[in-house]
Amino acid sequence: MLLYGIKNVDIYAVAVSFSLILLIYYDYHQAVLASDLVEGLSISRDAPKIVTELEEFEVHVIAENLSGTDIPYITIRDSVPEYVEVQRKPTASMILPRGEAVGFSYKIRPVLSGSHTLYGLTVRVGGPLGFFVVETELRSPTSFTVLPYSGGVPLRLKSLERLWGLIVPGRSTGGMYDIADLREYSPGDDYRKIVWKALARSGKLYVREDFGEVTMRLLLMLDVNAINWELGTPPNTLASIELRVLRSIVETLAKYGVSVDVAVCCSATTKVVRNATEDVERSLVDIFSYITPYCSCSSPITVFLEAPTYLGRSVEDYSAMLLVVNPVAVASENPARFLELVRTFGRKFKVVIPRFEYENYIDKEDLAKFYSTLASLVERAEGSVEMLEENLTLRPIKRG
Repeated sequence: MLLYGIKNVDIYAVAVSFSLILLIYYDYHQAVLASDLVEGLSISRDAPKIVTELEEFEVHVIAENLSGTDIPYITIRDSVPEYVEVQRKPTASMILPRGEAVGFSYKIRPVLSGSHTLYGLTVRVGGPLGFFVVETELRSPTSFTVLPYSGGVPLRLKSLERLWGLIVPGRSTGGMYDIADLREYSPGDDYRKIVWKALARSGKLYVREDFGEVTMRLLLMLDVNAINWELGTPPNTLASIELRVLRSIVETLAKYGVSVDVAVCCSATTKVVRNATEDVERSLVDIFSYITPYCSCSSPITVFLEAPTYLGRSVEDYSAMLLVVNPVAVASENPARFLELVRTFGRKFKVVIPRFEYENYIDKEDLAKFYSTLASLVERAEGSVEMLEENLTLRPIKRG
């Protein structure tokens, strides 16, 4: 238009052209100035530190202009981690006057438990006309811990009762005594406390220790592998269900005064928590802040042999030692290593297998053979294997 106006001596066309050029230059100049002001921009988030699987919550993003100049156009877009559903778009555009703070909110819902982090924010600034925009990435990590869902899926007591040695007040494996533990007979023990069934099975004399005579202590172990996350779909991956089992066992036994130590392997190191049932909420946060979605234990299963030492205890300090595990994980483990675990923990060793649709991934005949072999191996050391009856699968919550 400018060339046309000059060529044809059209003053109106020349004036309009110069006006447009000045407007574009002004917008460019303001965009450059605004990009320099990003350094004076303070952006923070406000979000809950602890939430539960599938719990919907708000994240508040607050931008404060600490510079001495107005920012005429700014768009902020938050980055949401994987395995977190976005319920409302995490972005907003606004005018940000100098010295003012402006914010926006969006909703998210995590579908996997563990530690999640909101990392970077994308900031776009420009001139008031929007012809020129400068984009900048800002890092502002905000972490939150997602606990496994527990409401409506408690672990029923009868599943724990069948684990020989895990007894709570008013219940017993045989229905006759409040048995807290069994130990080998020593001269001077009350013969009335001899457990004859144990003699028939093991050929050794055992006496019962009634609840109230001893304080029960349990070591709860969980081995999380990458493949556990691949089986099933969020929020019902096999790993998710195992984590719900762990939380359910801790919460159930805490109600009955059983002391529980926890050892979880989900990386190169093993996380241990001593006396998790003393302060259940704090302990659960401590455990699940260590776990991240799709984390995997890089150590052999024999890493749990060192768990009592890490906890400042010995095998003799425990009434029972529970390993939450699944057929896929055990089948992929070196048999000699698993056998070492069985031999070391002996009759105190209890294998807990969560309920899951394993037949969708493993041939039924192979699965049956696995259960038979595992039970034979563990029971040979006087331990036990328990298939949980509880269905800890969650129904995905529908939006809106």
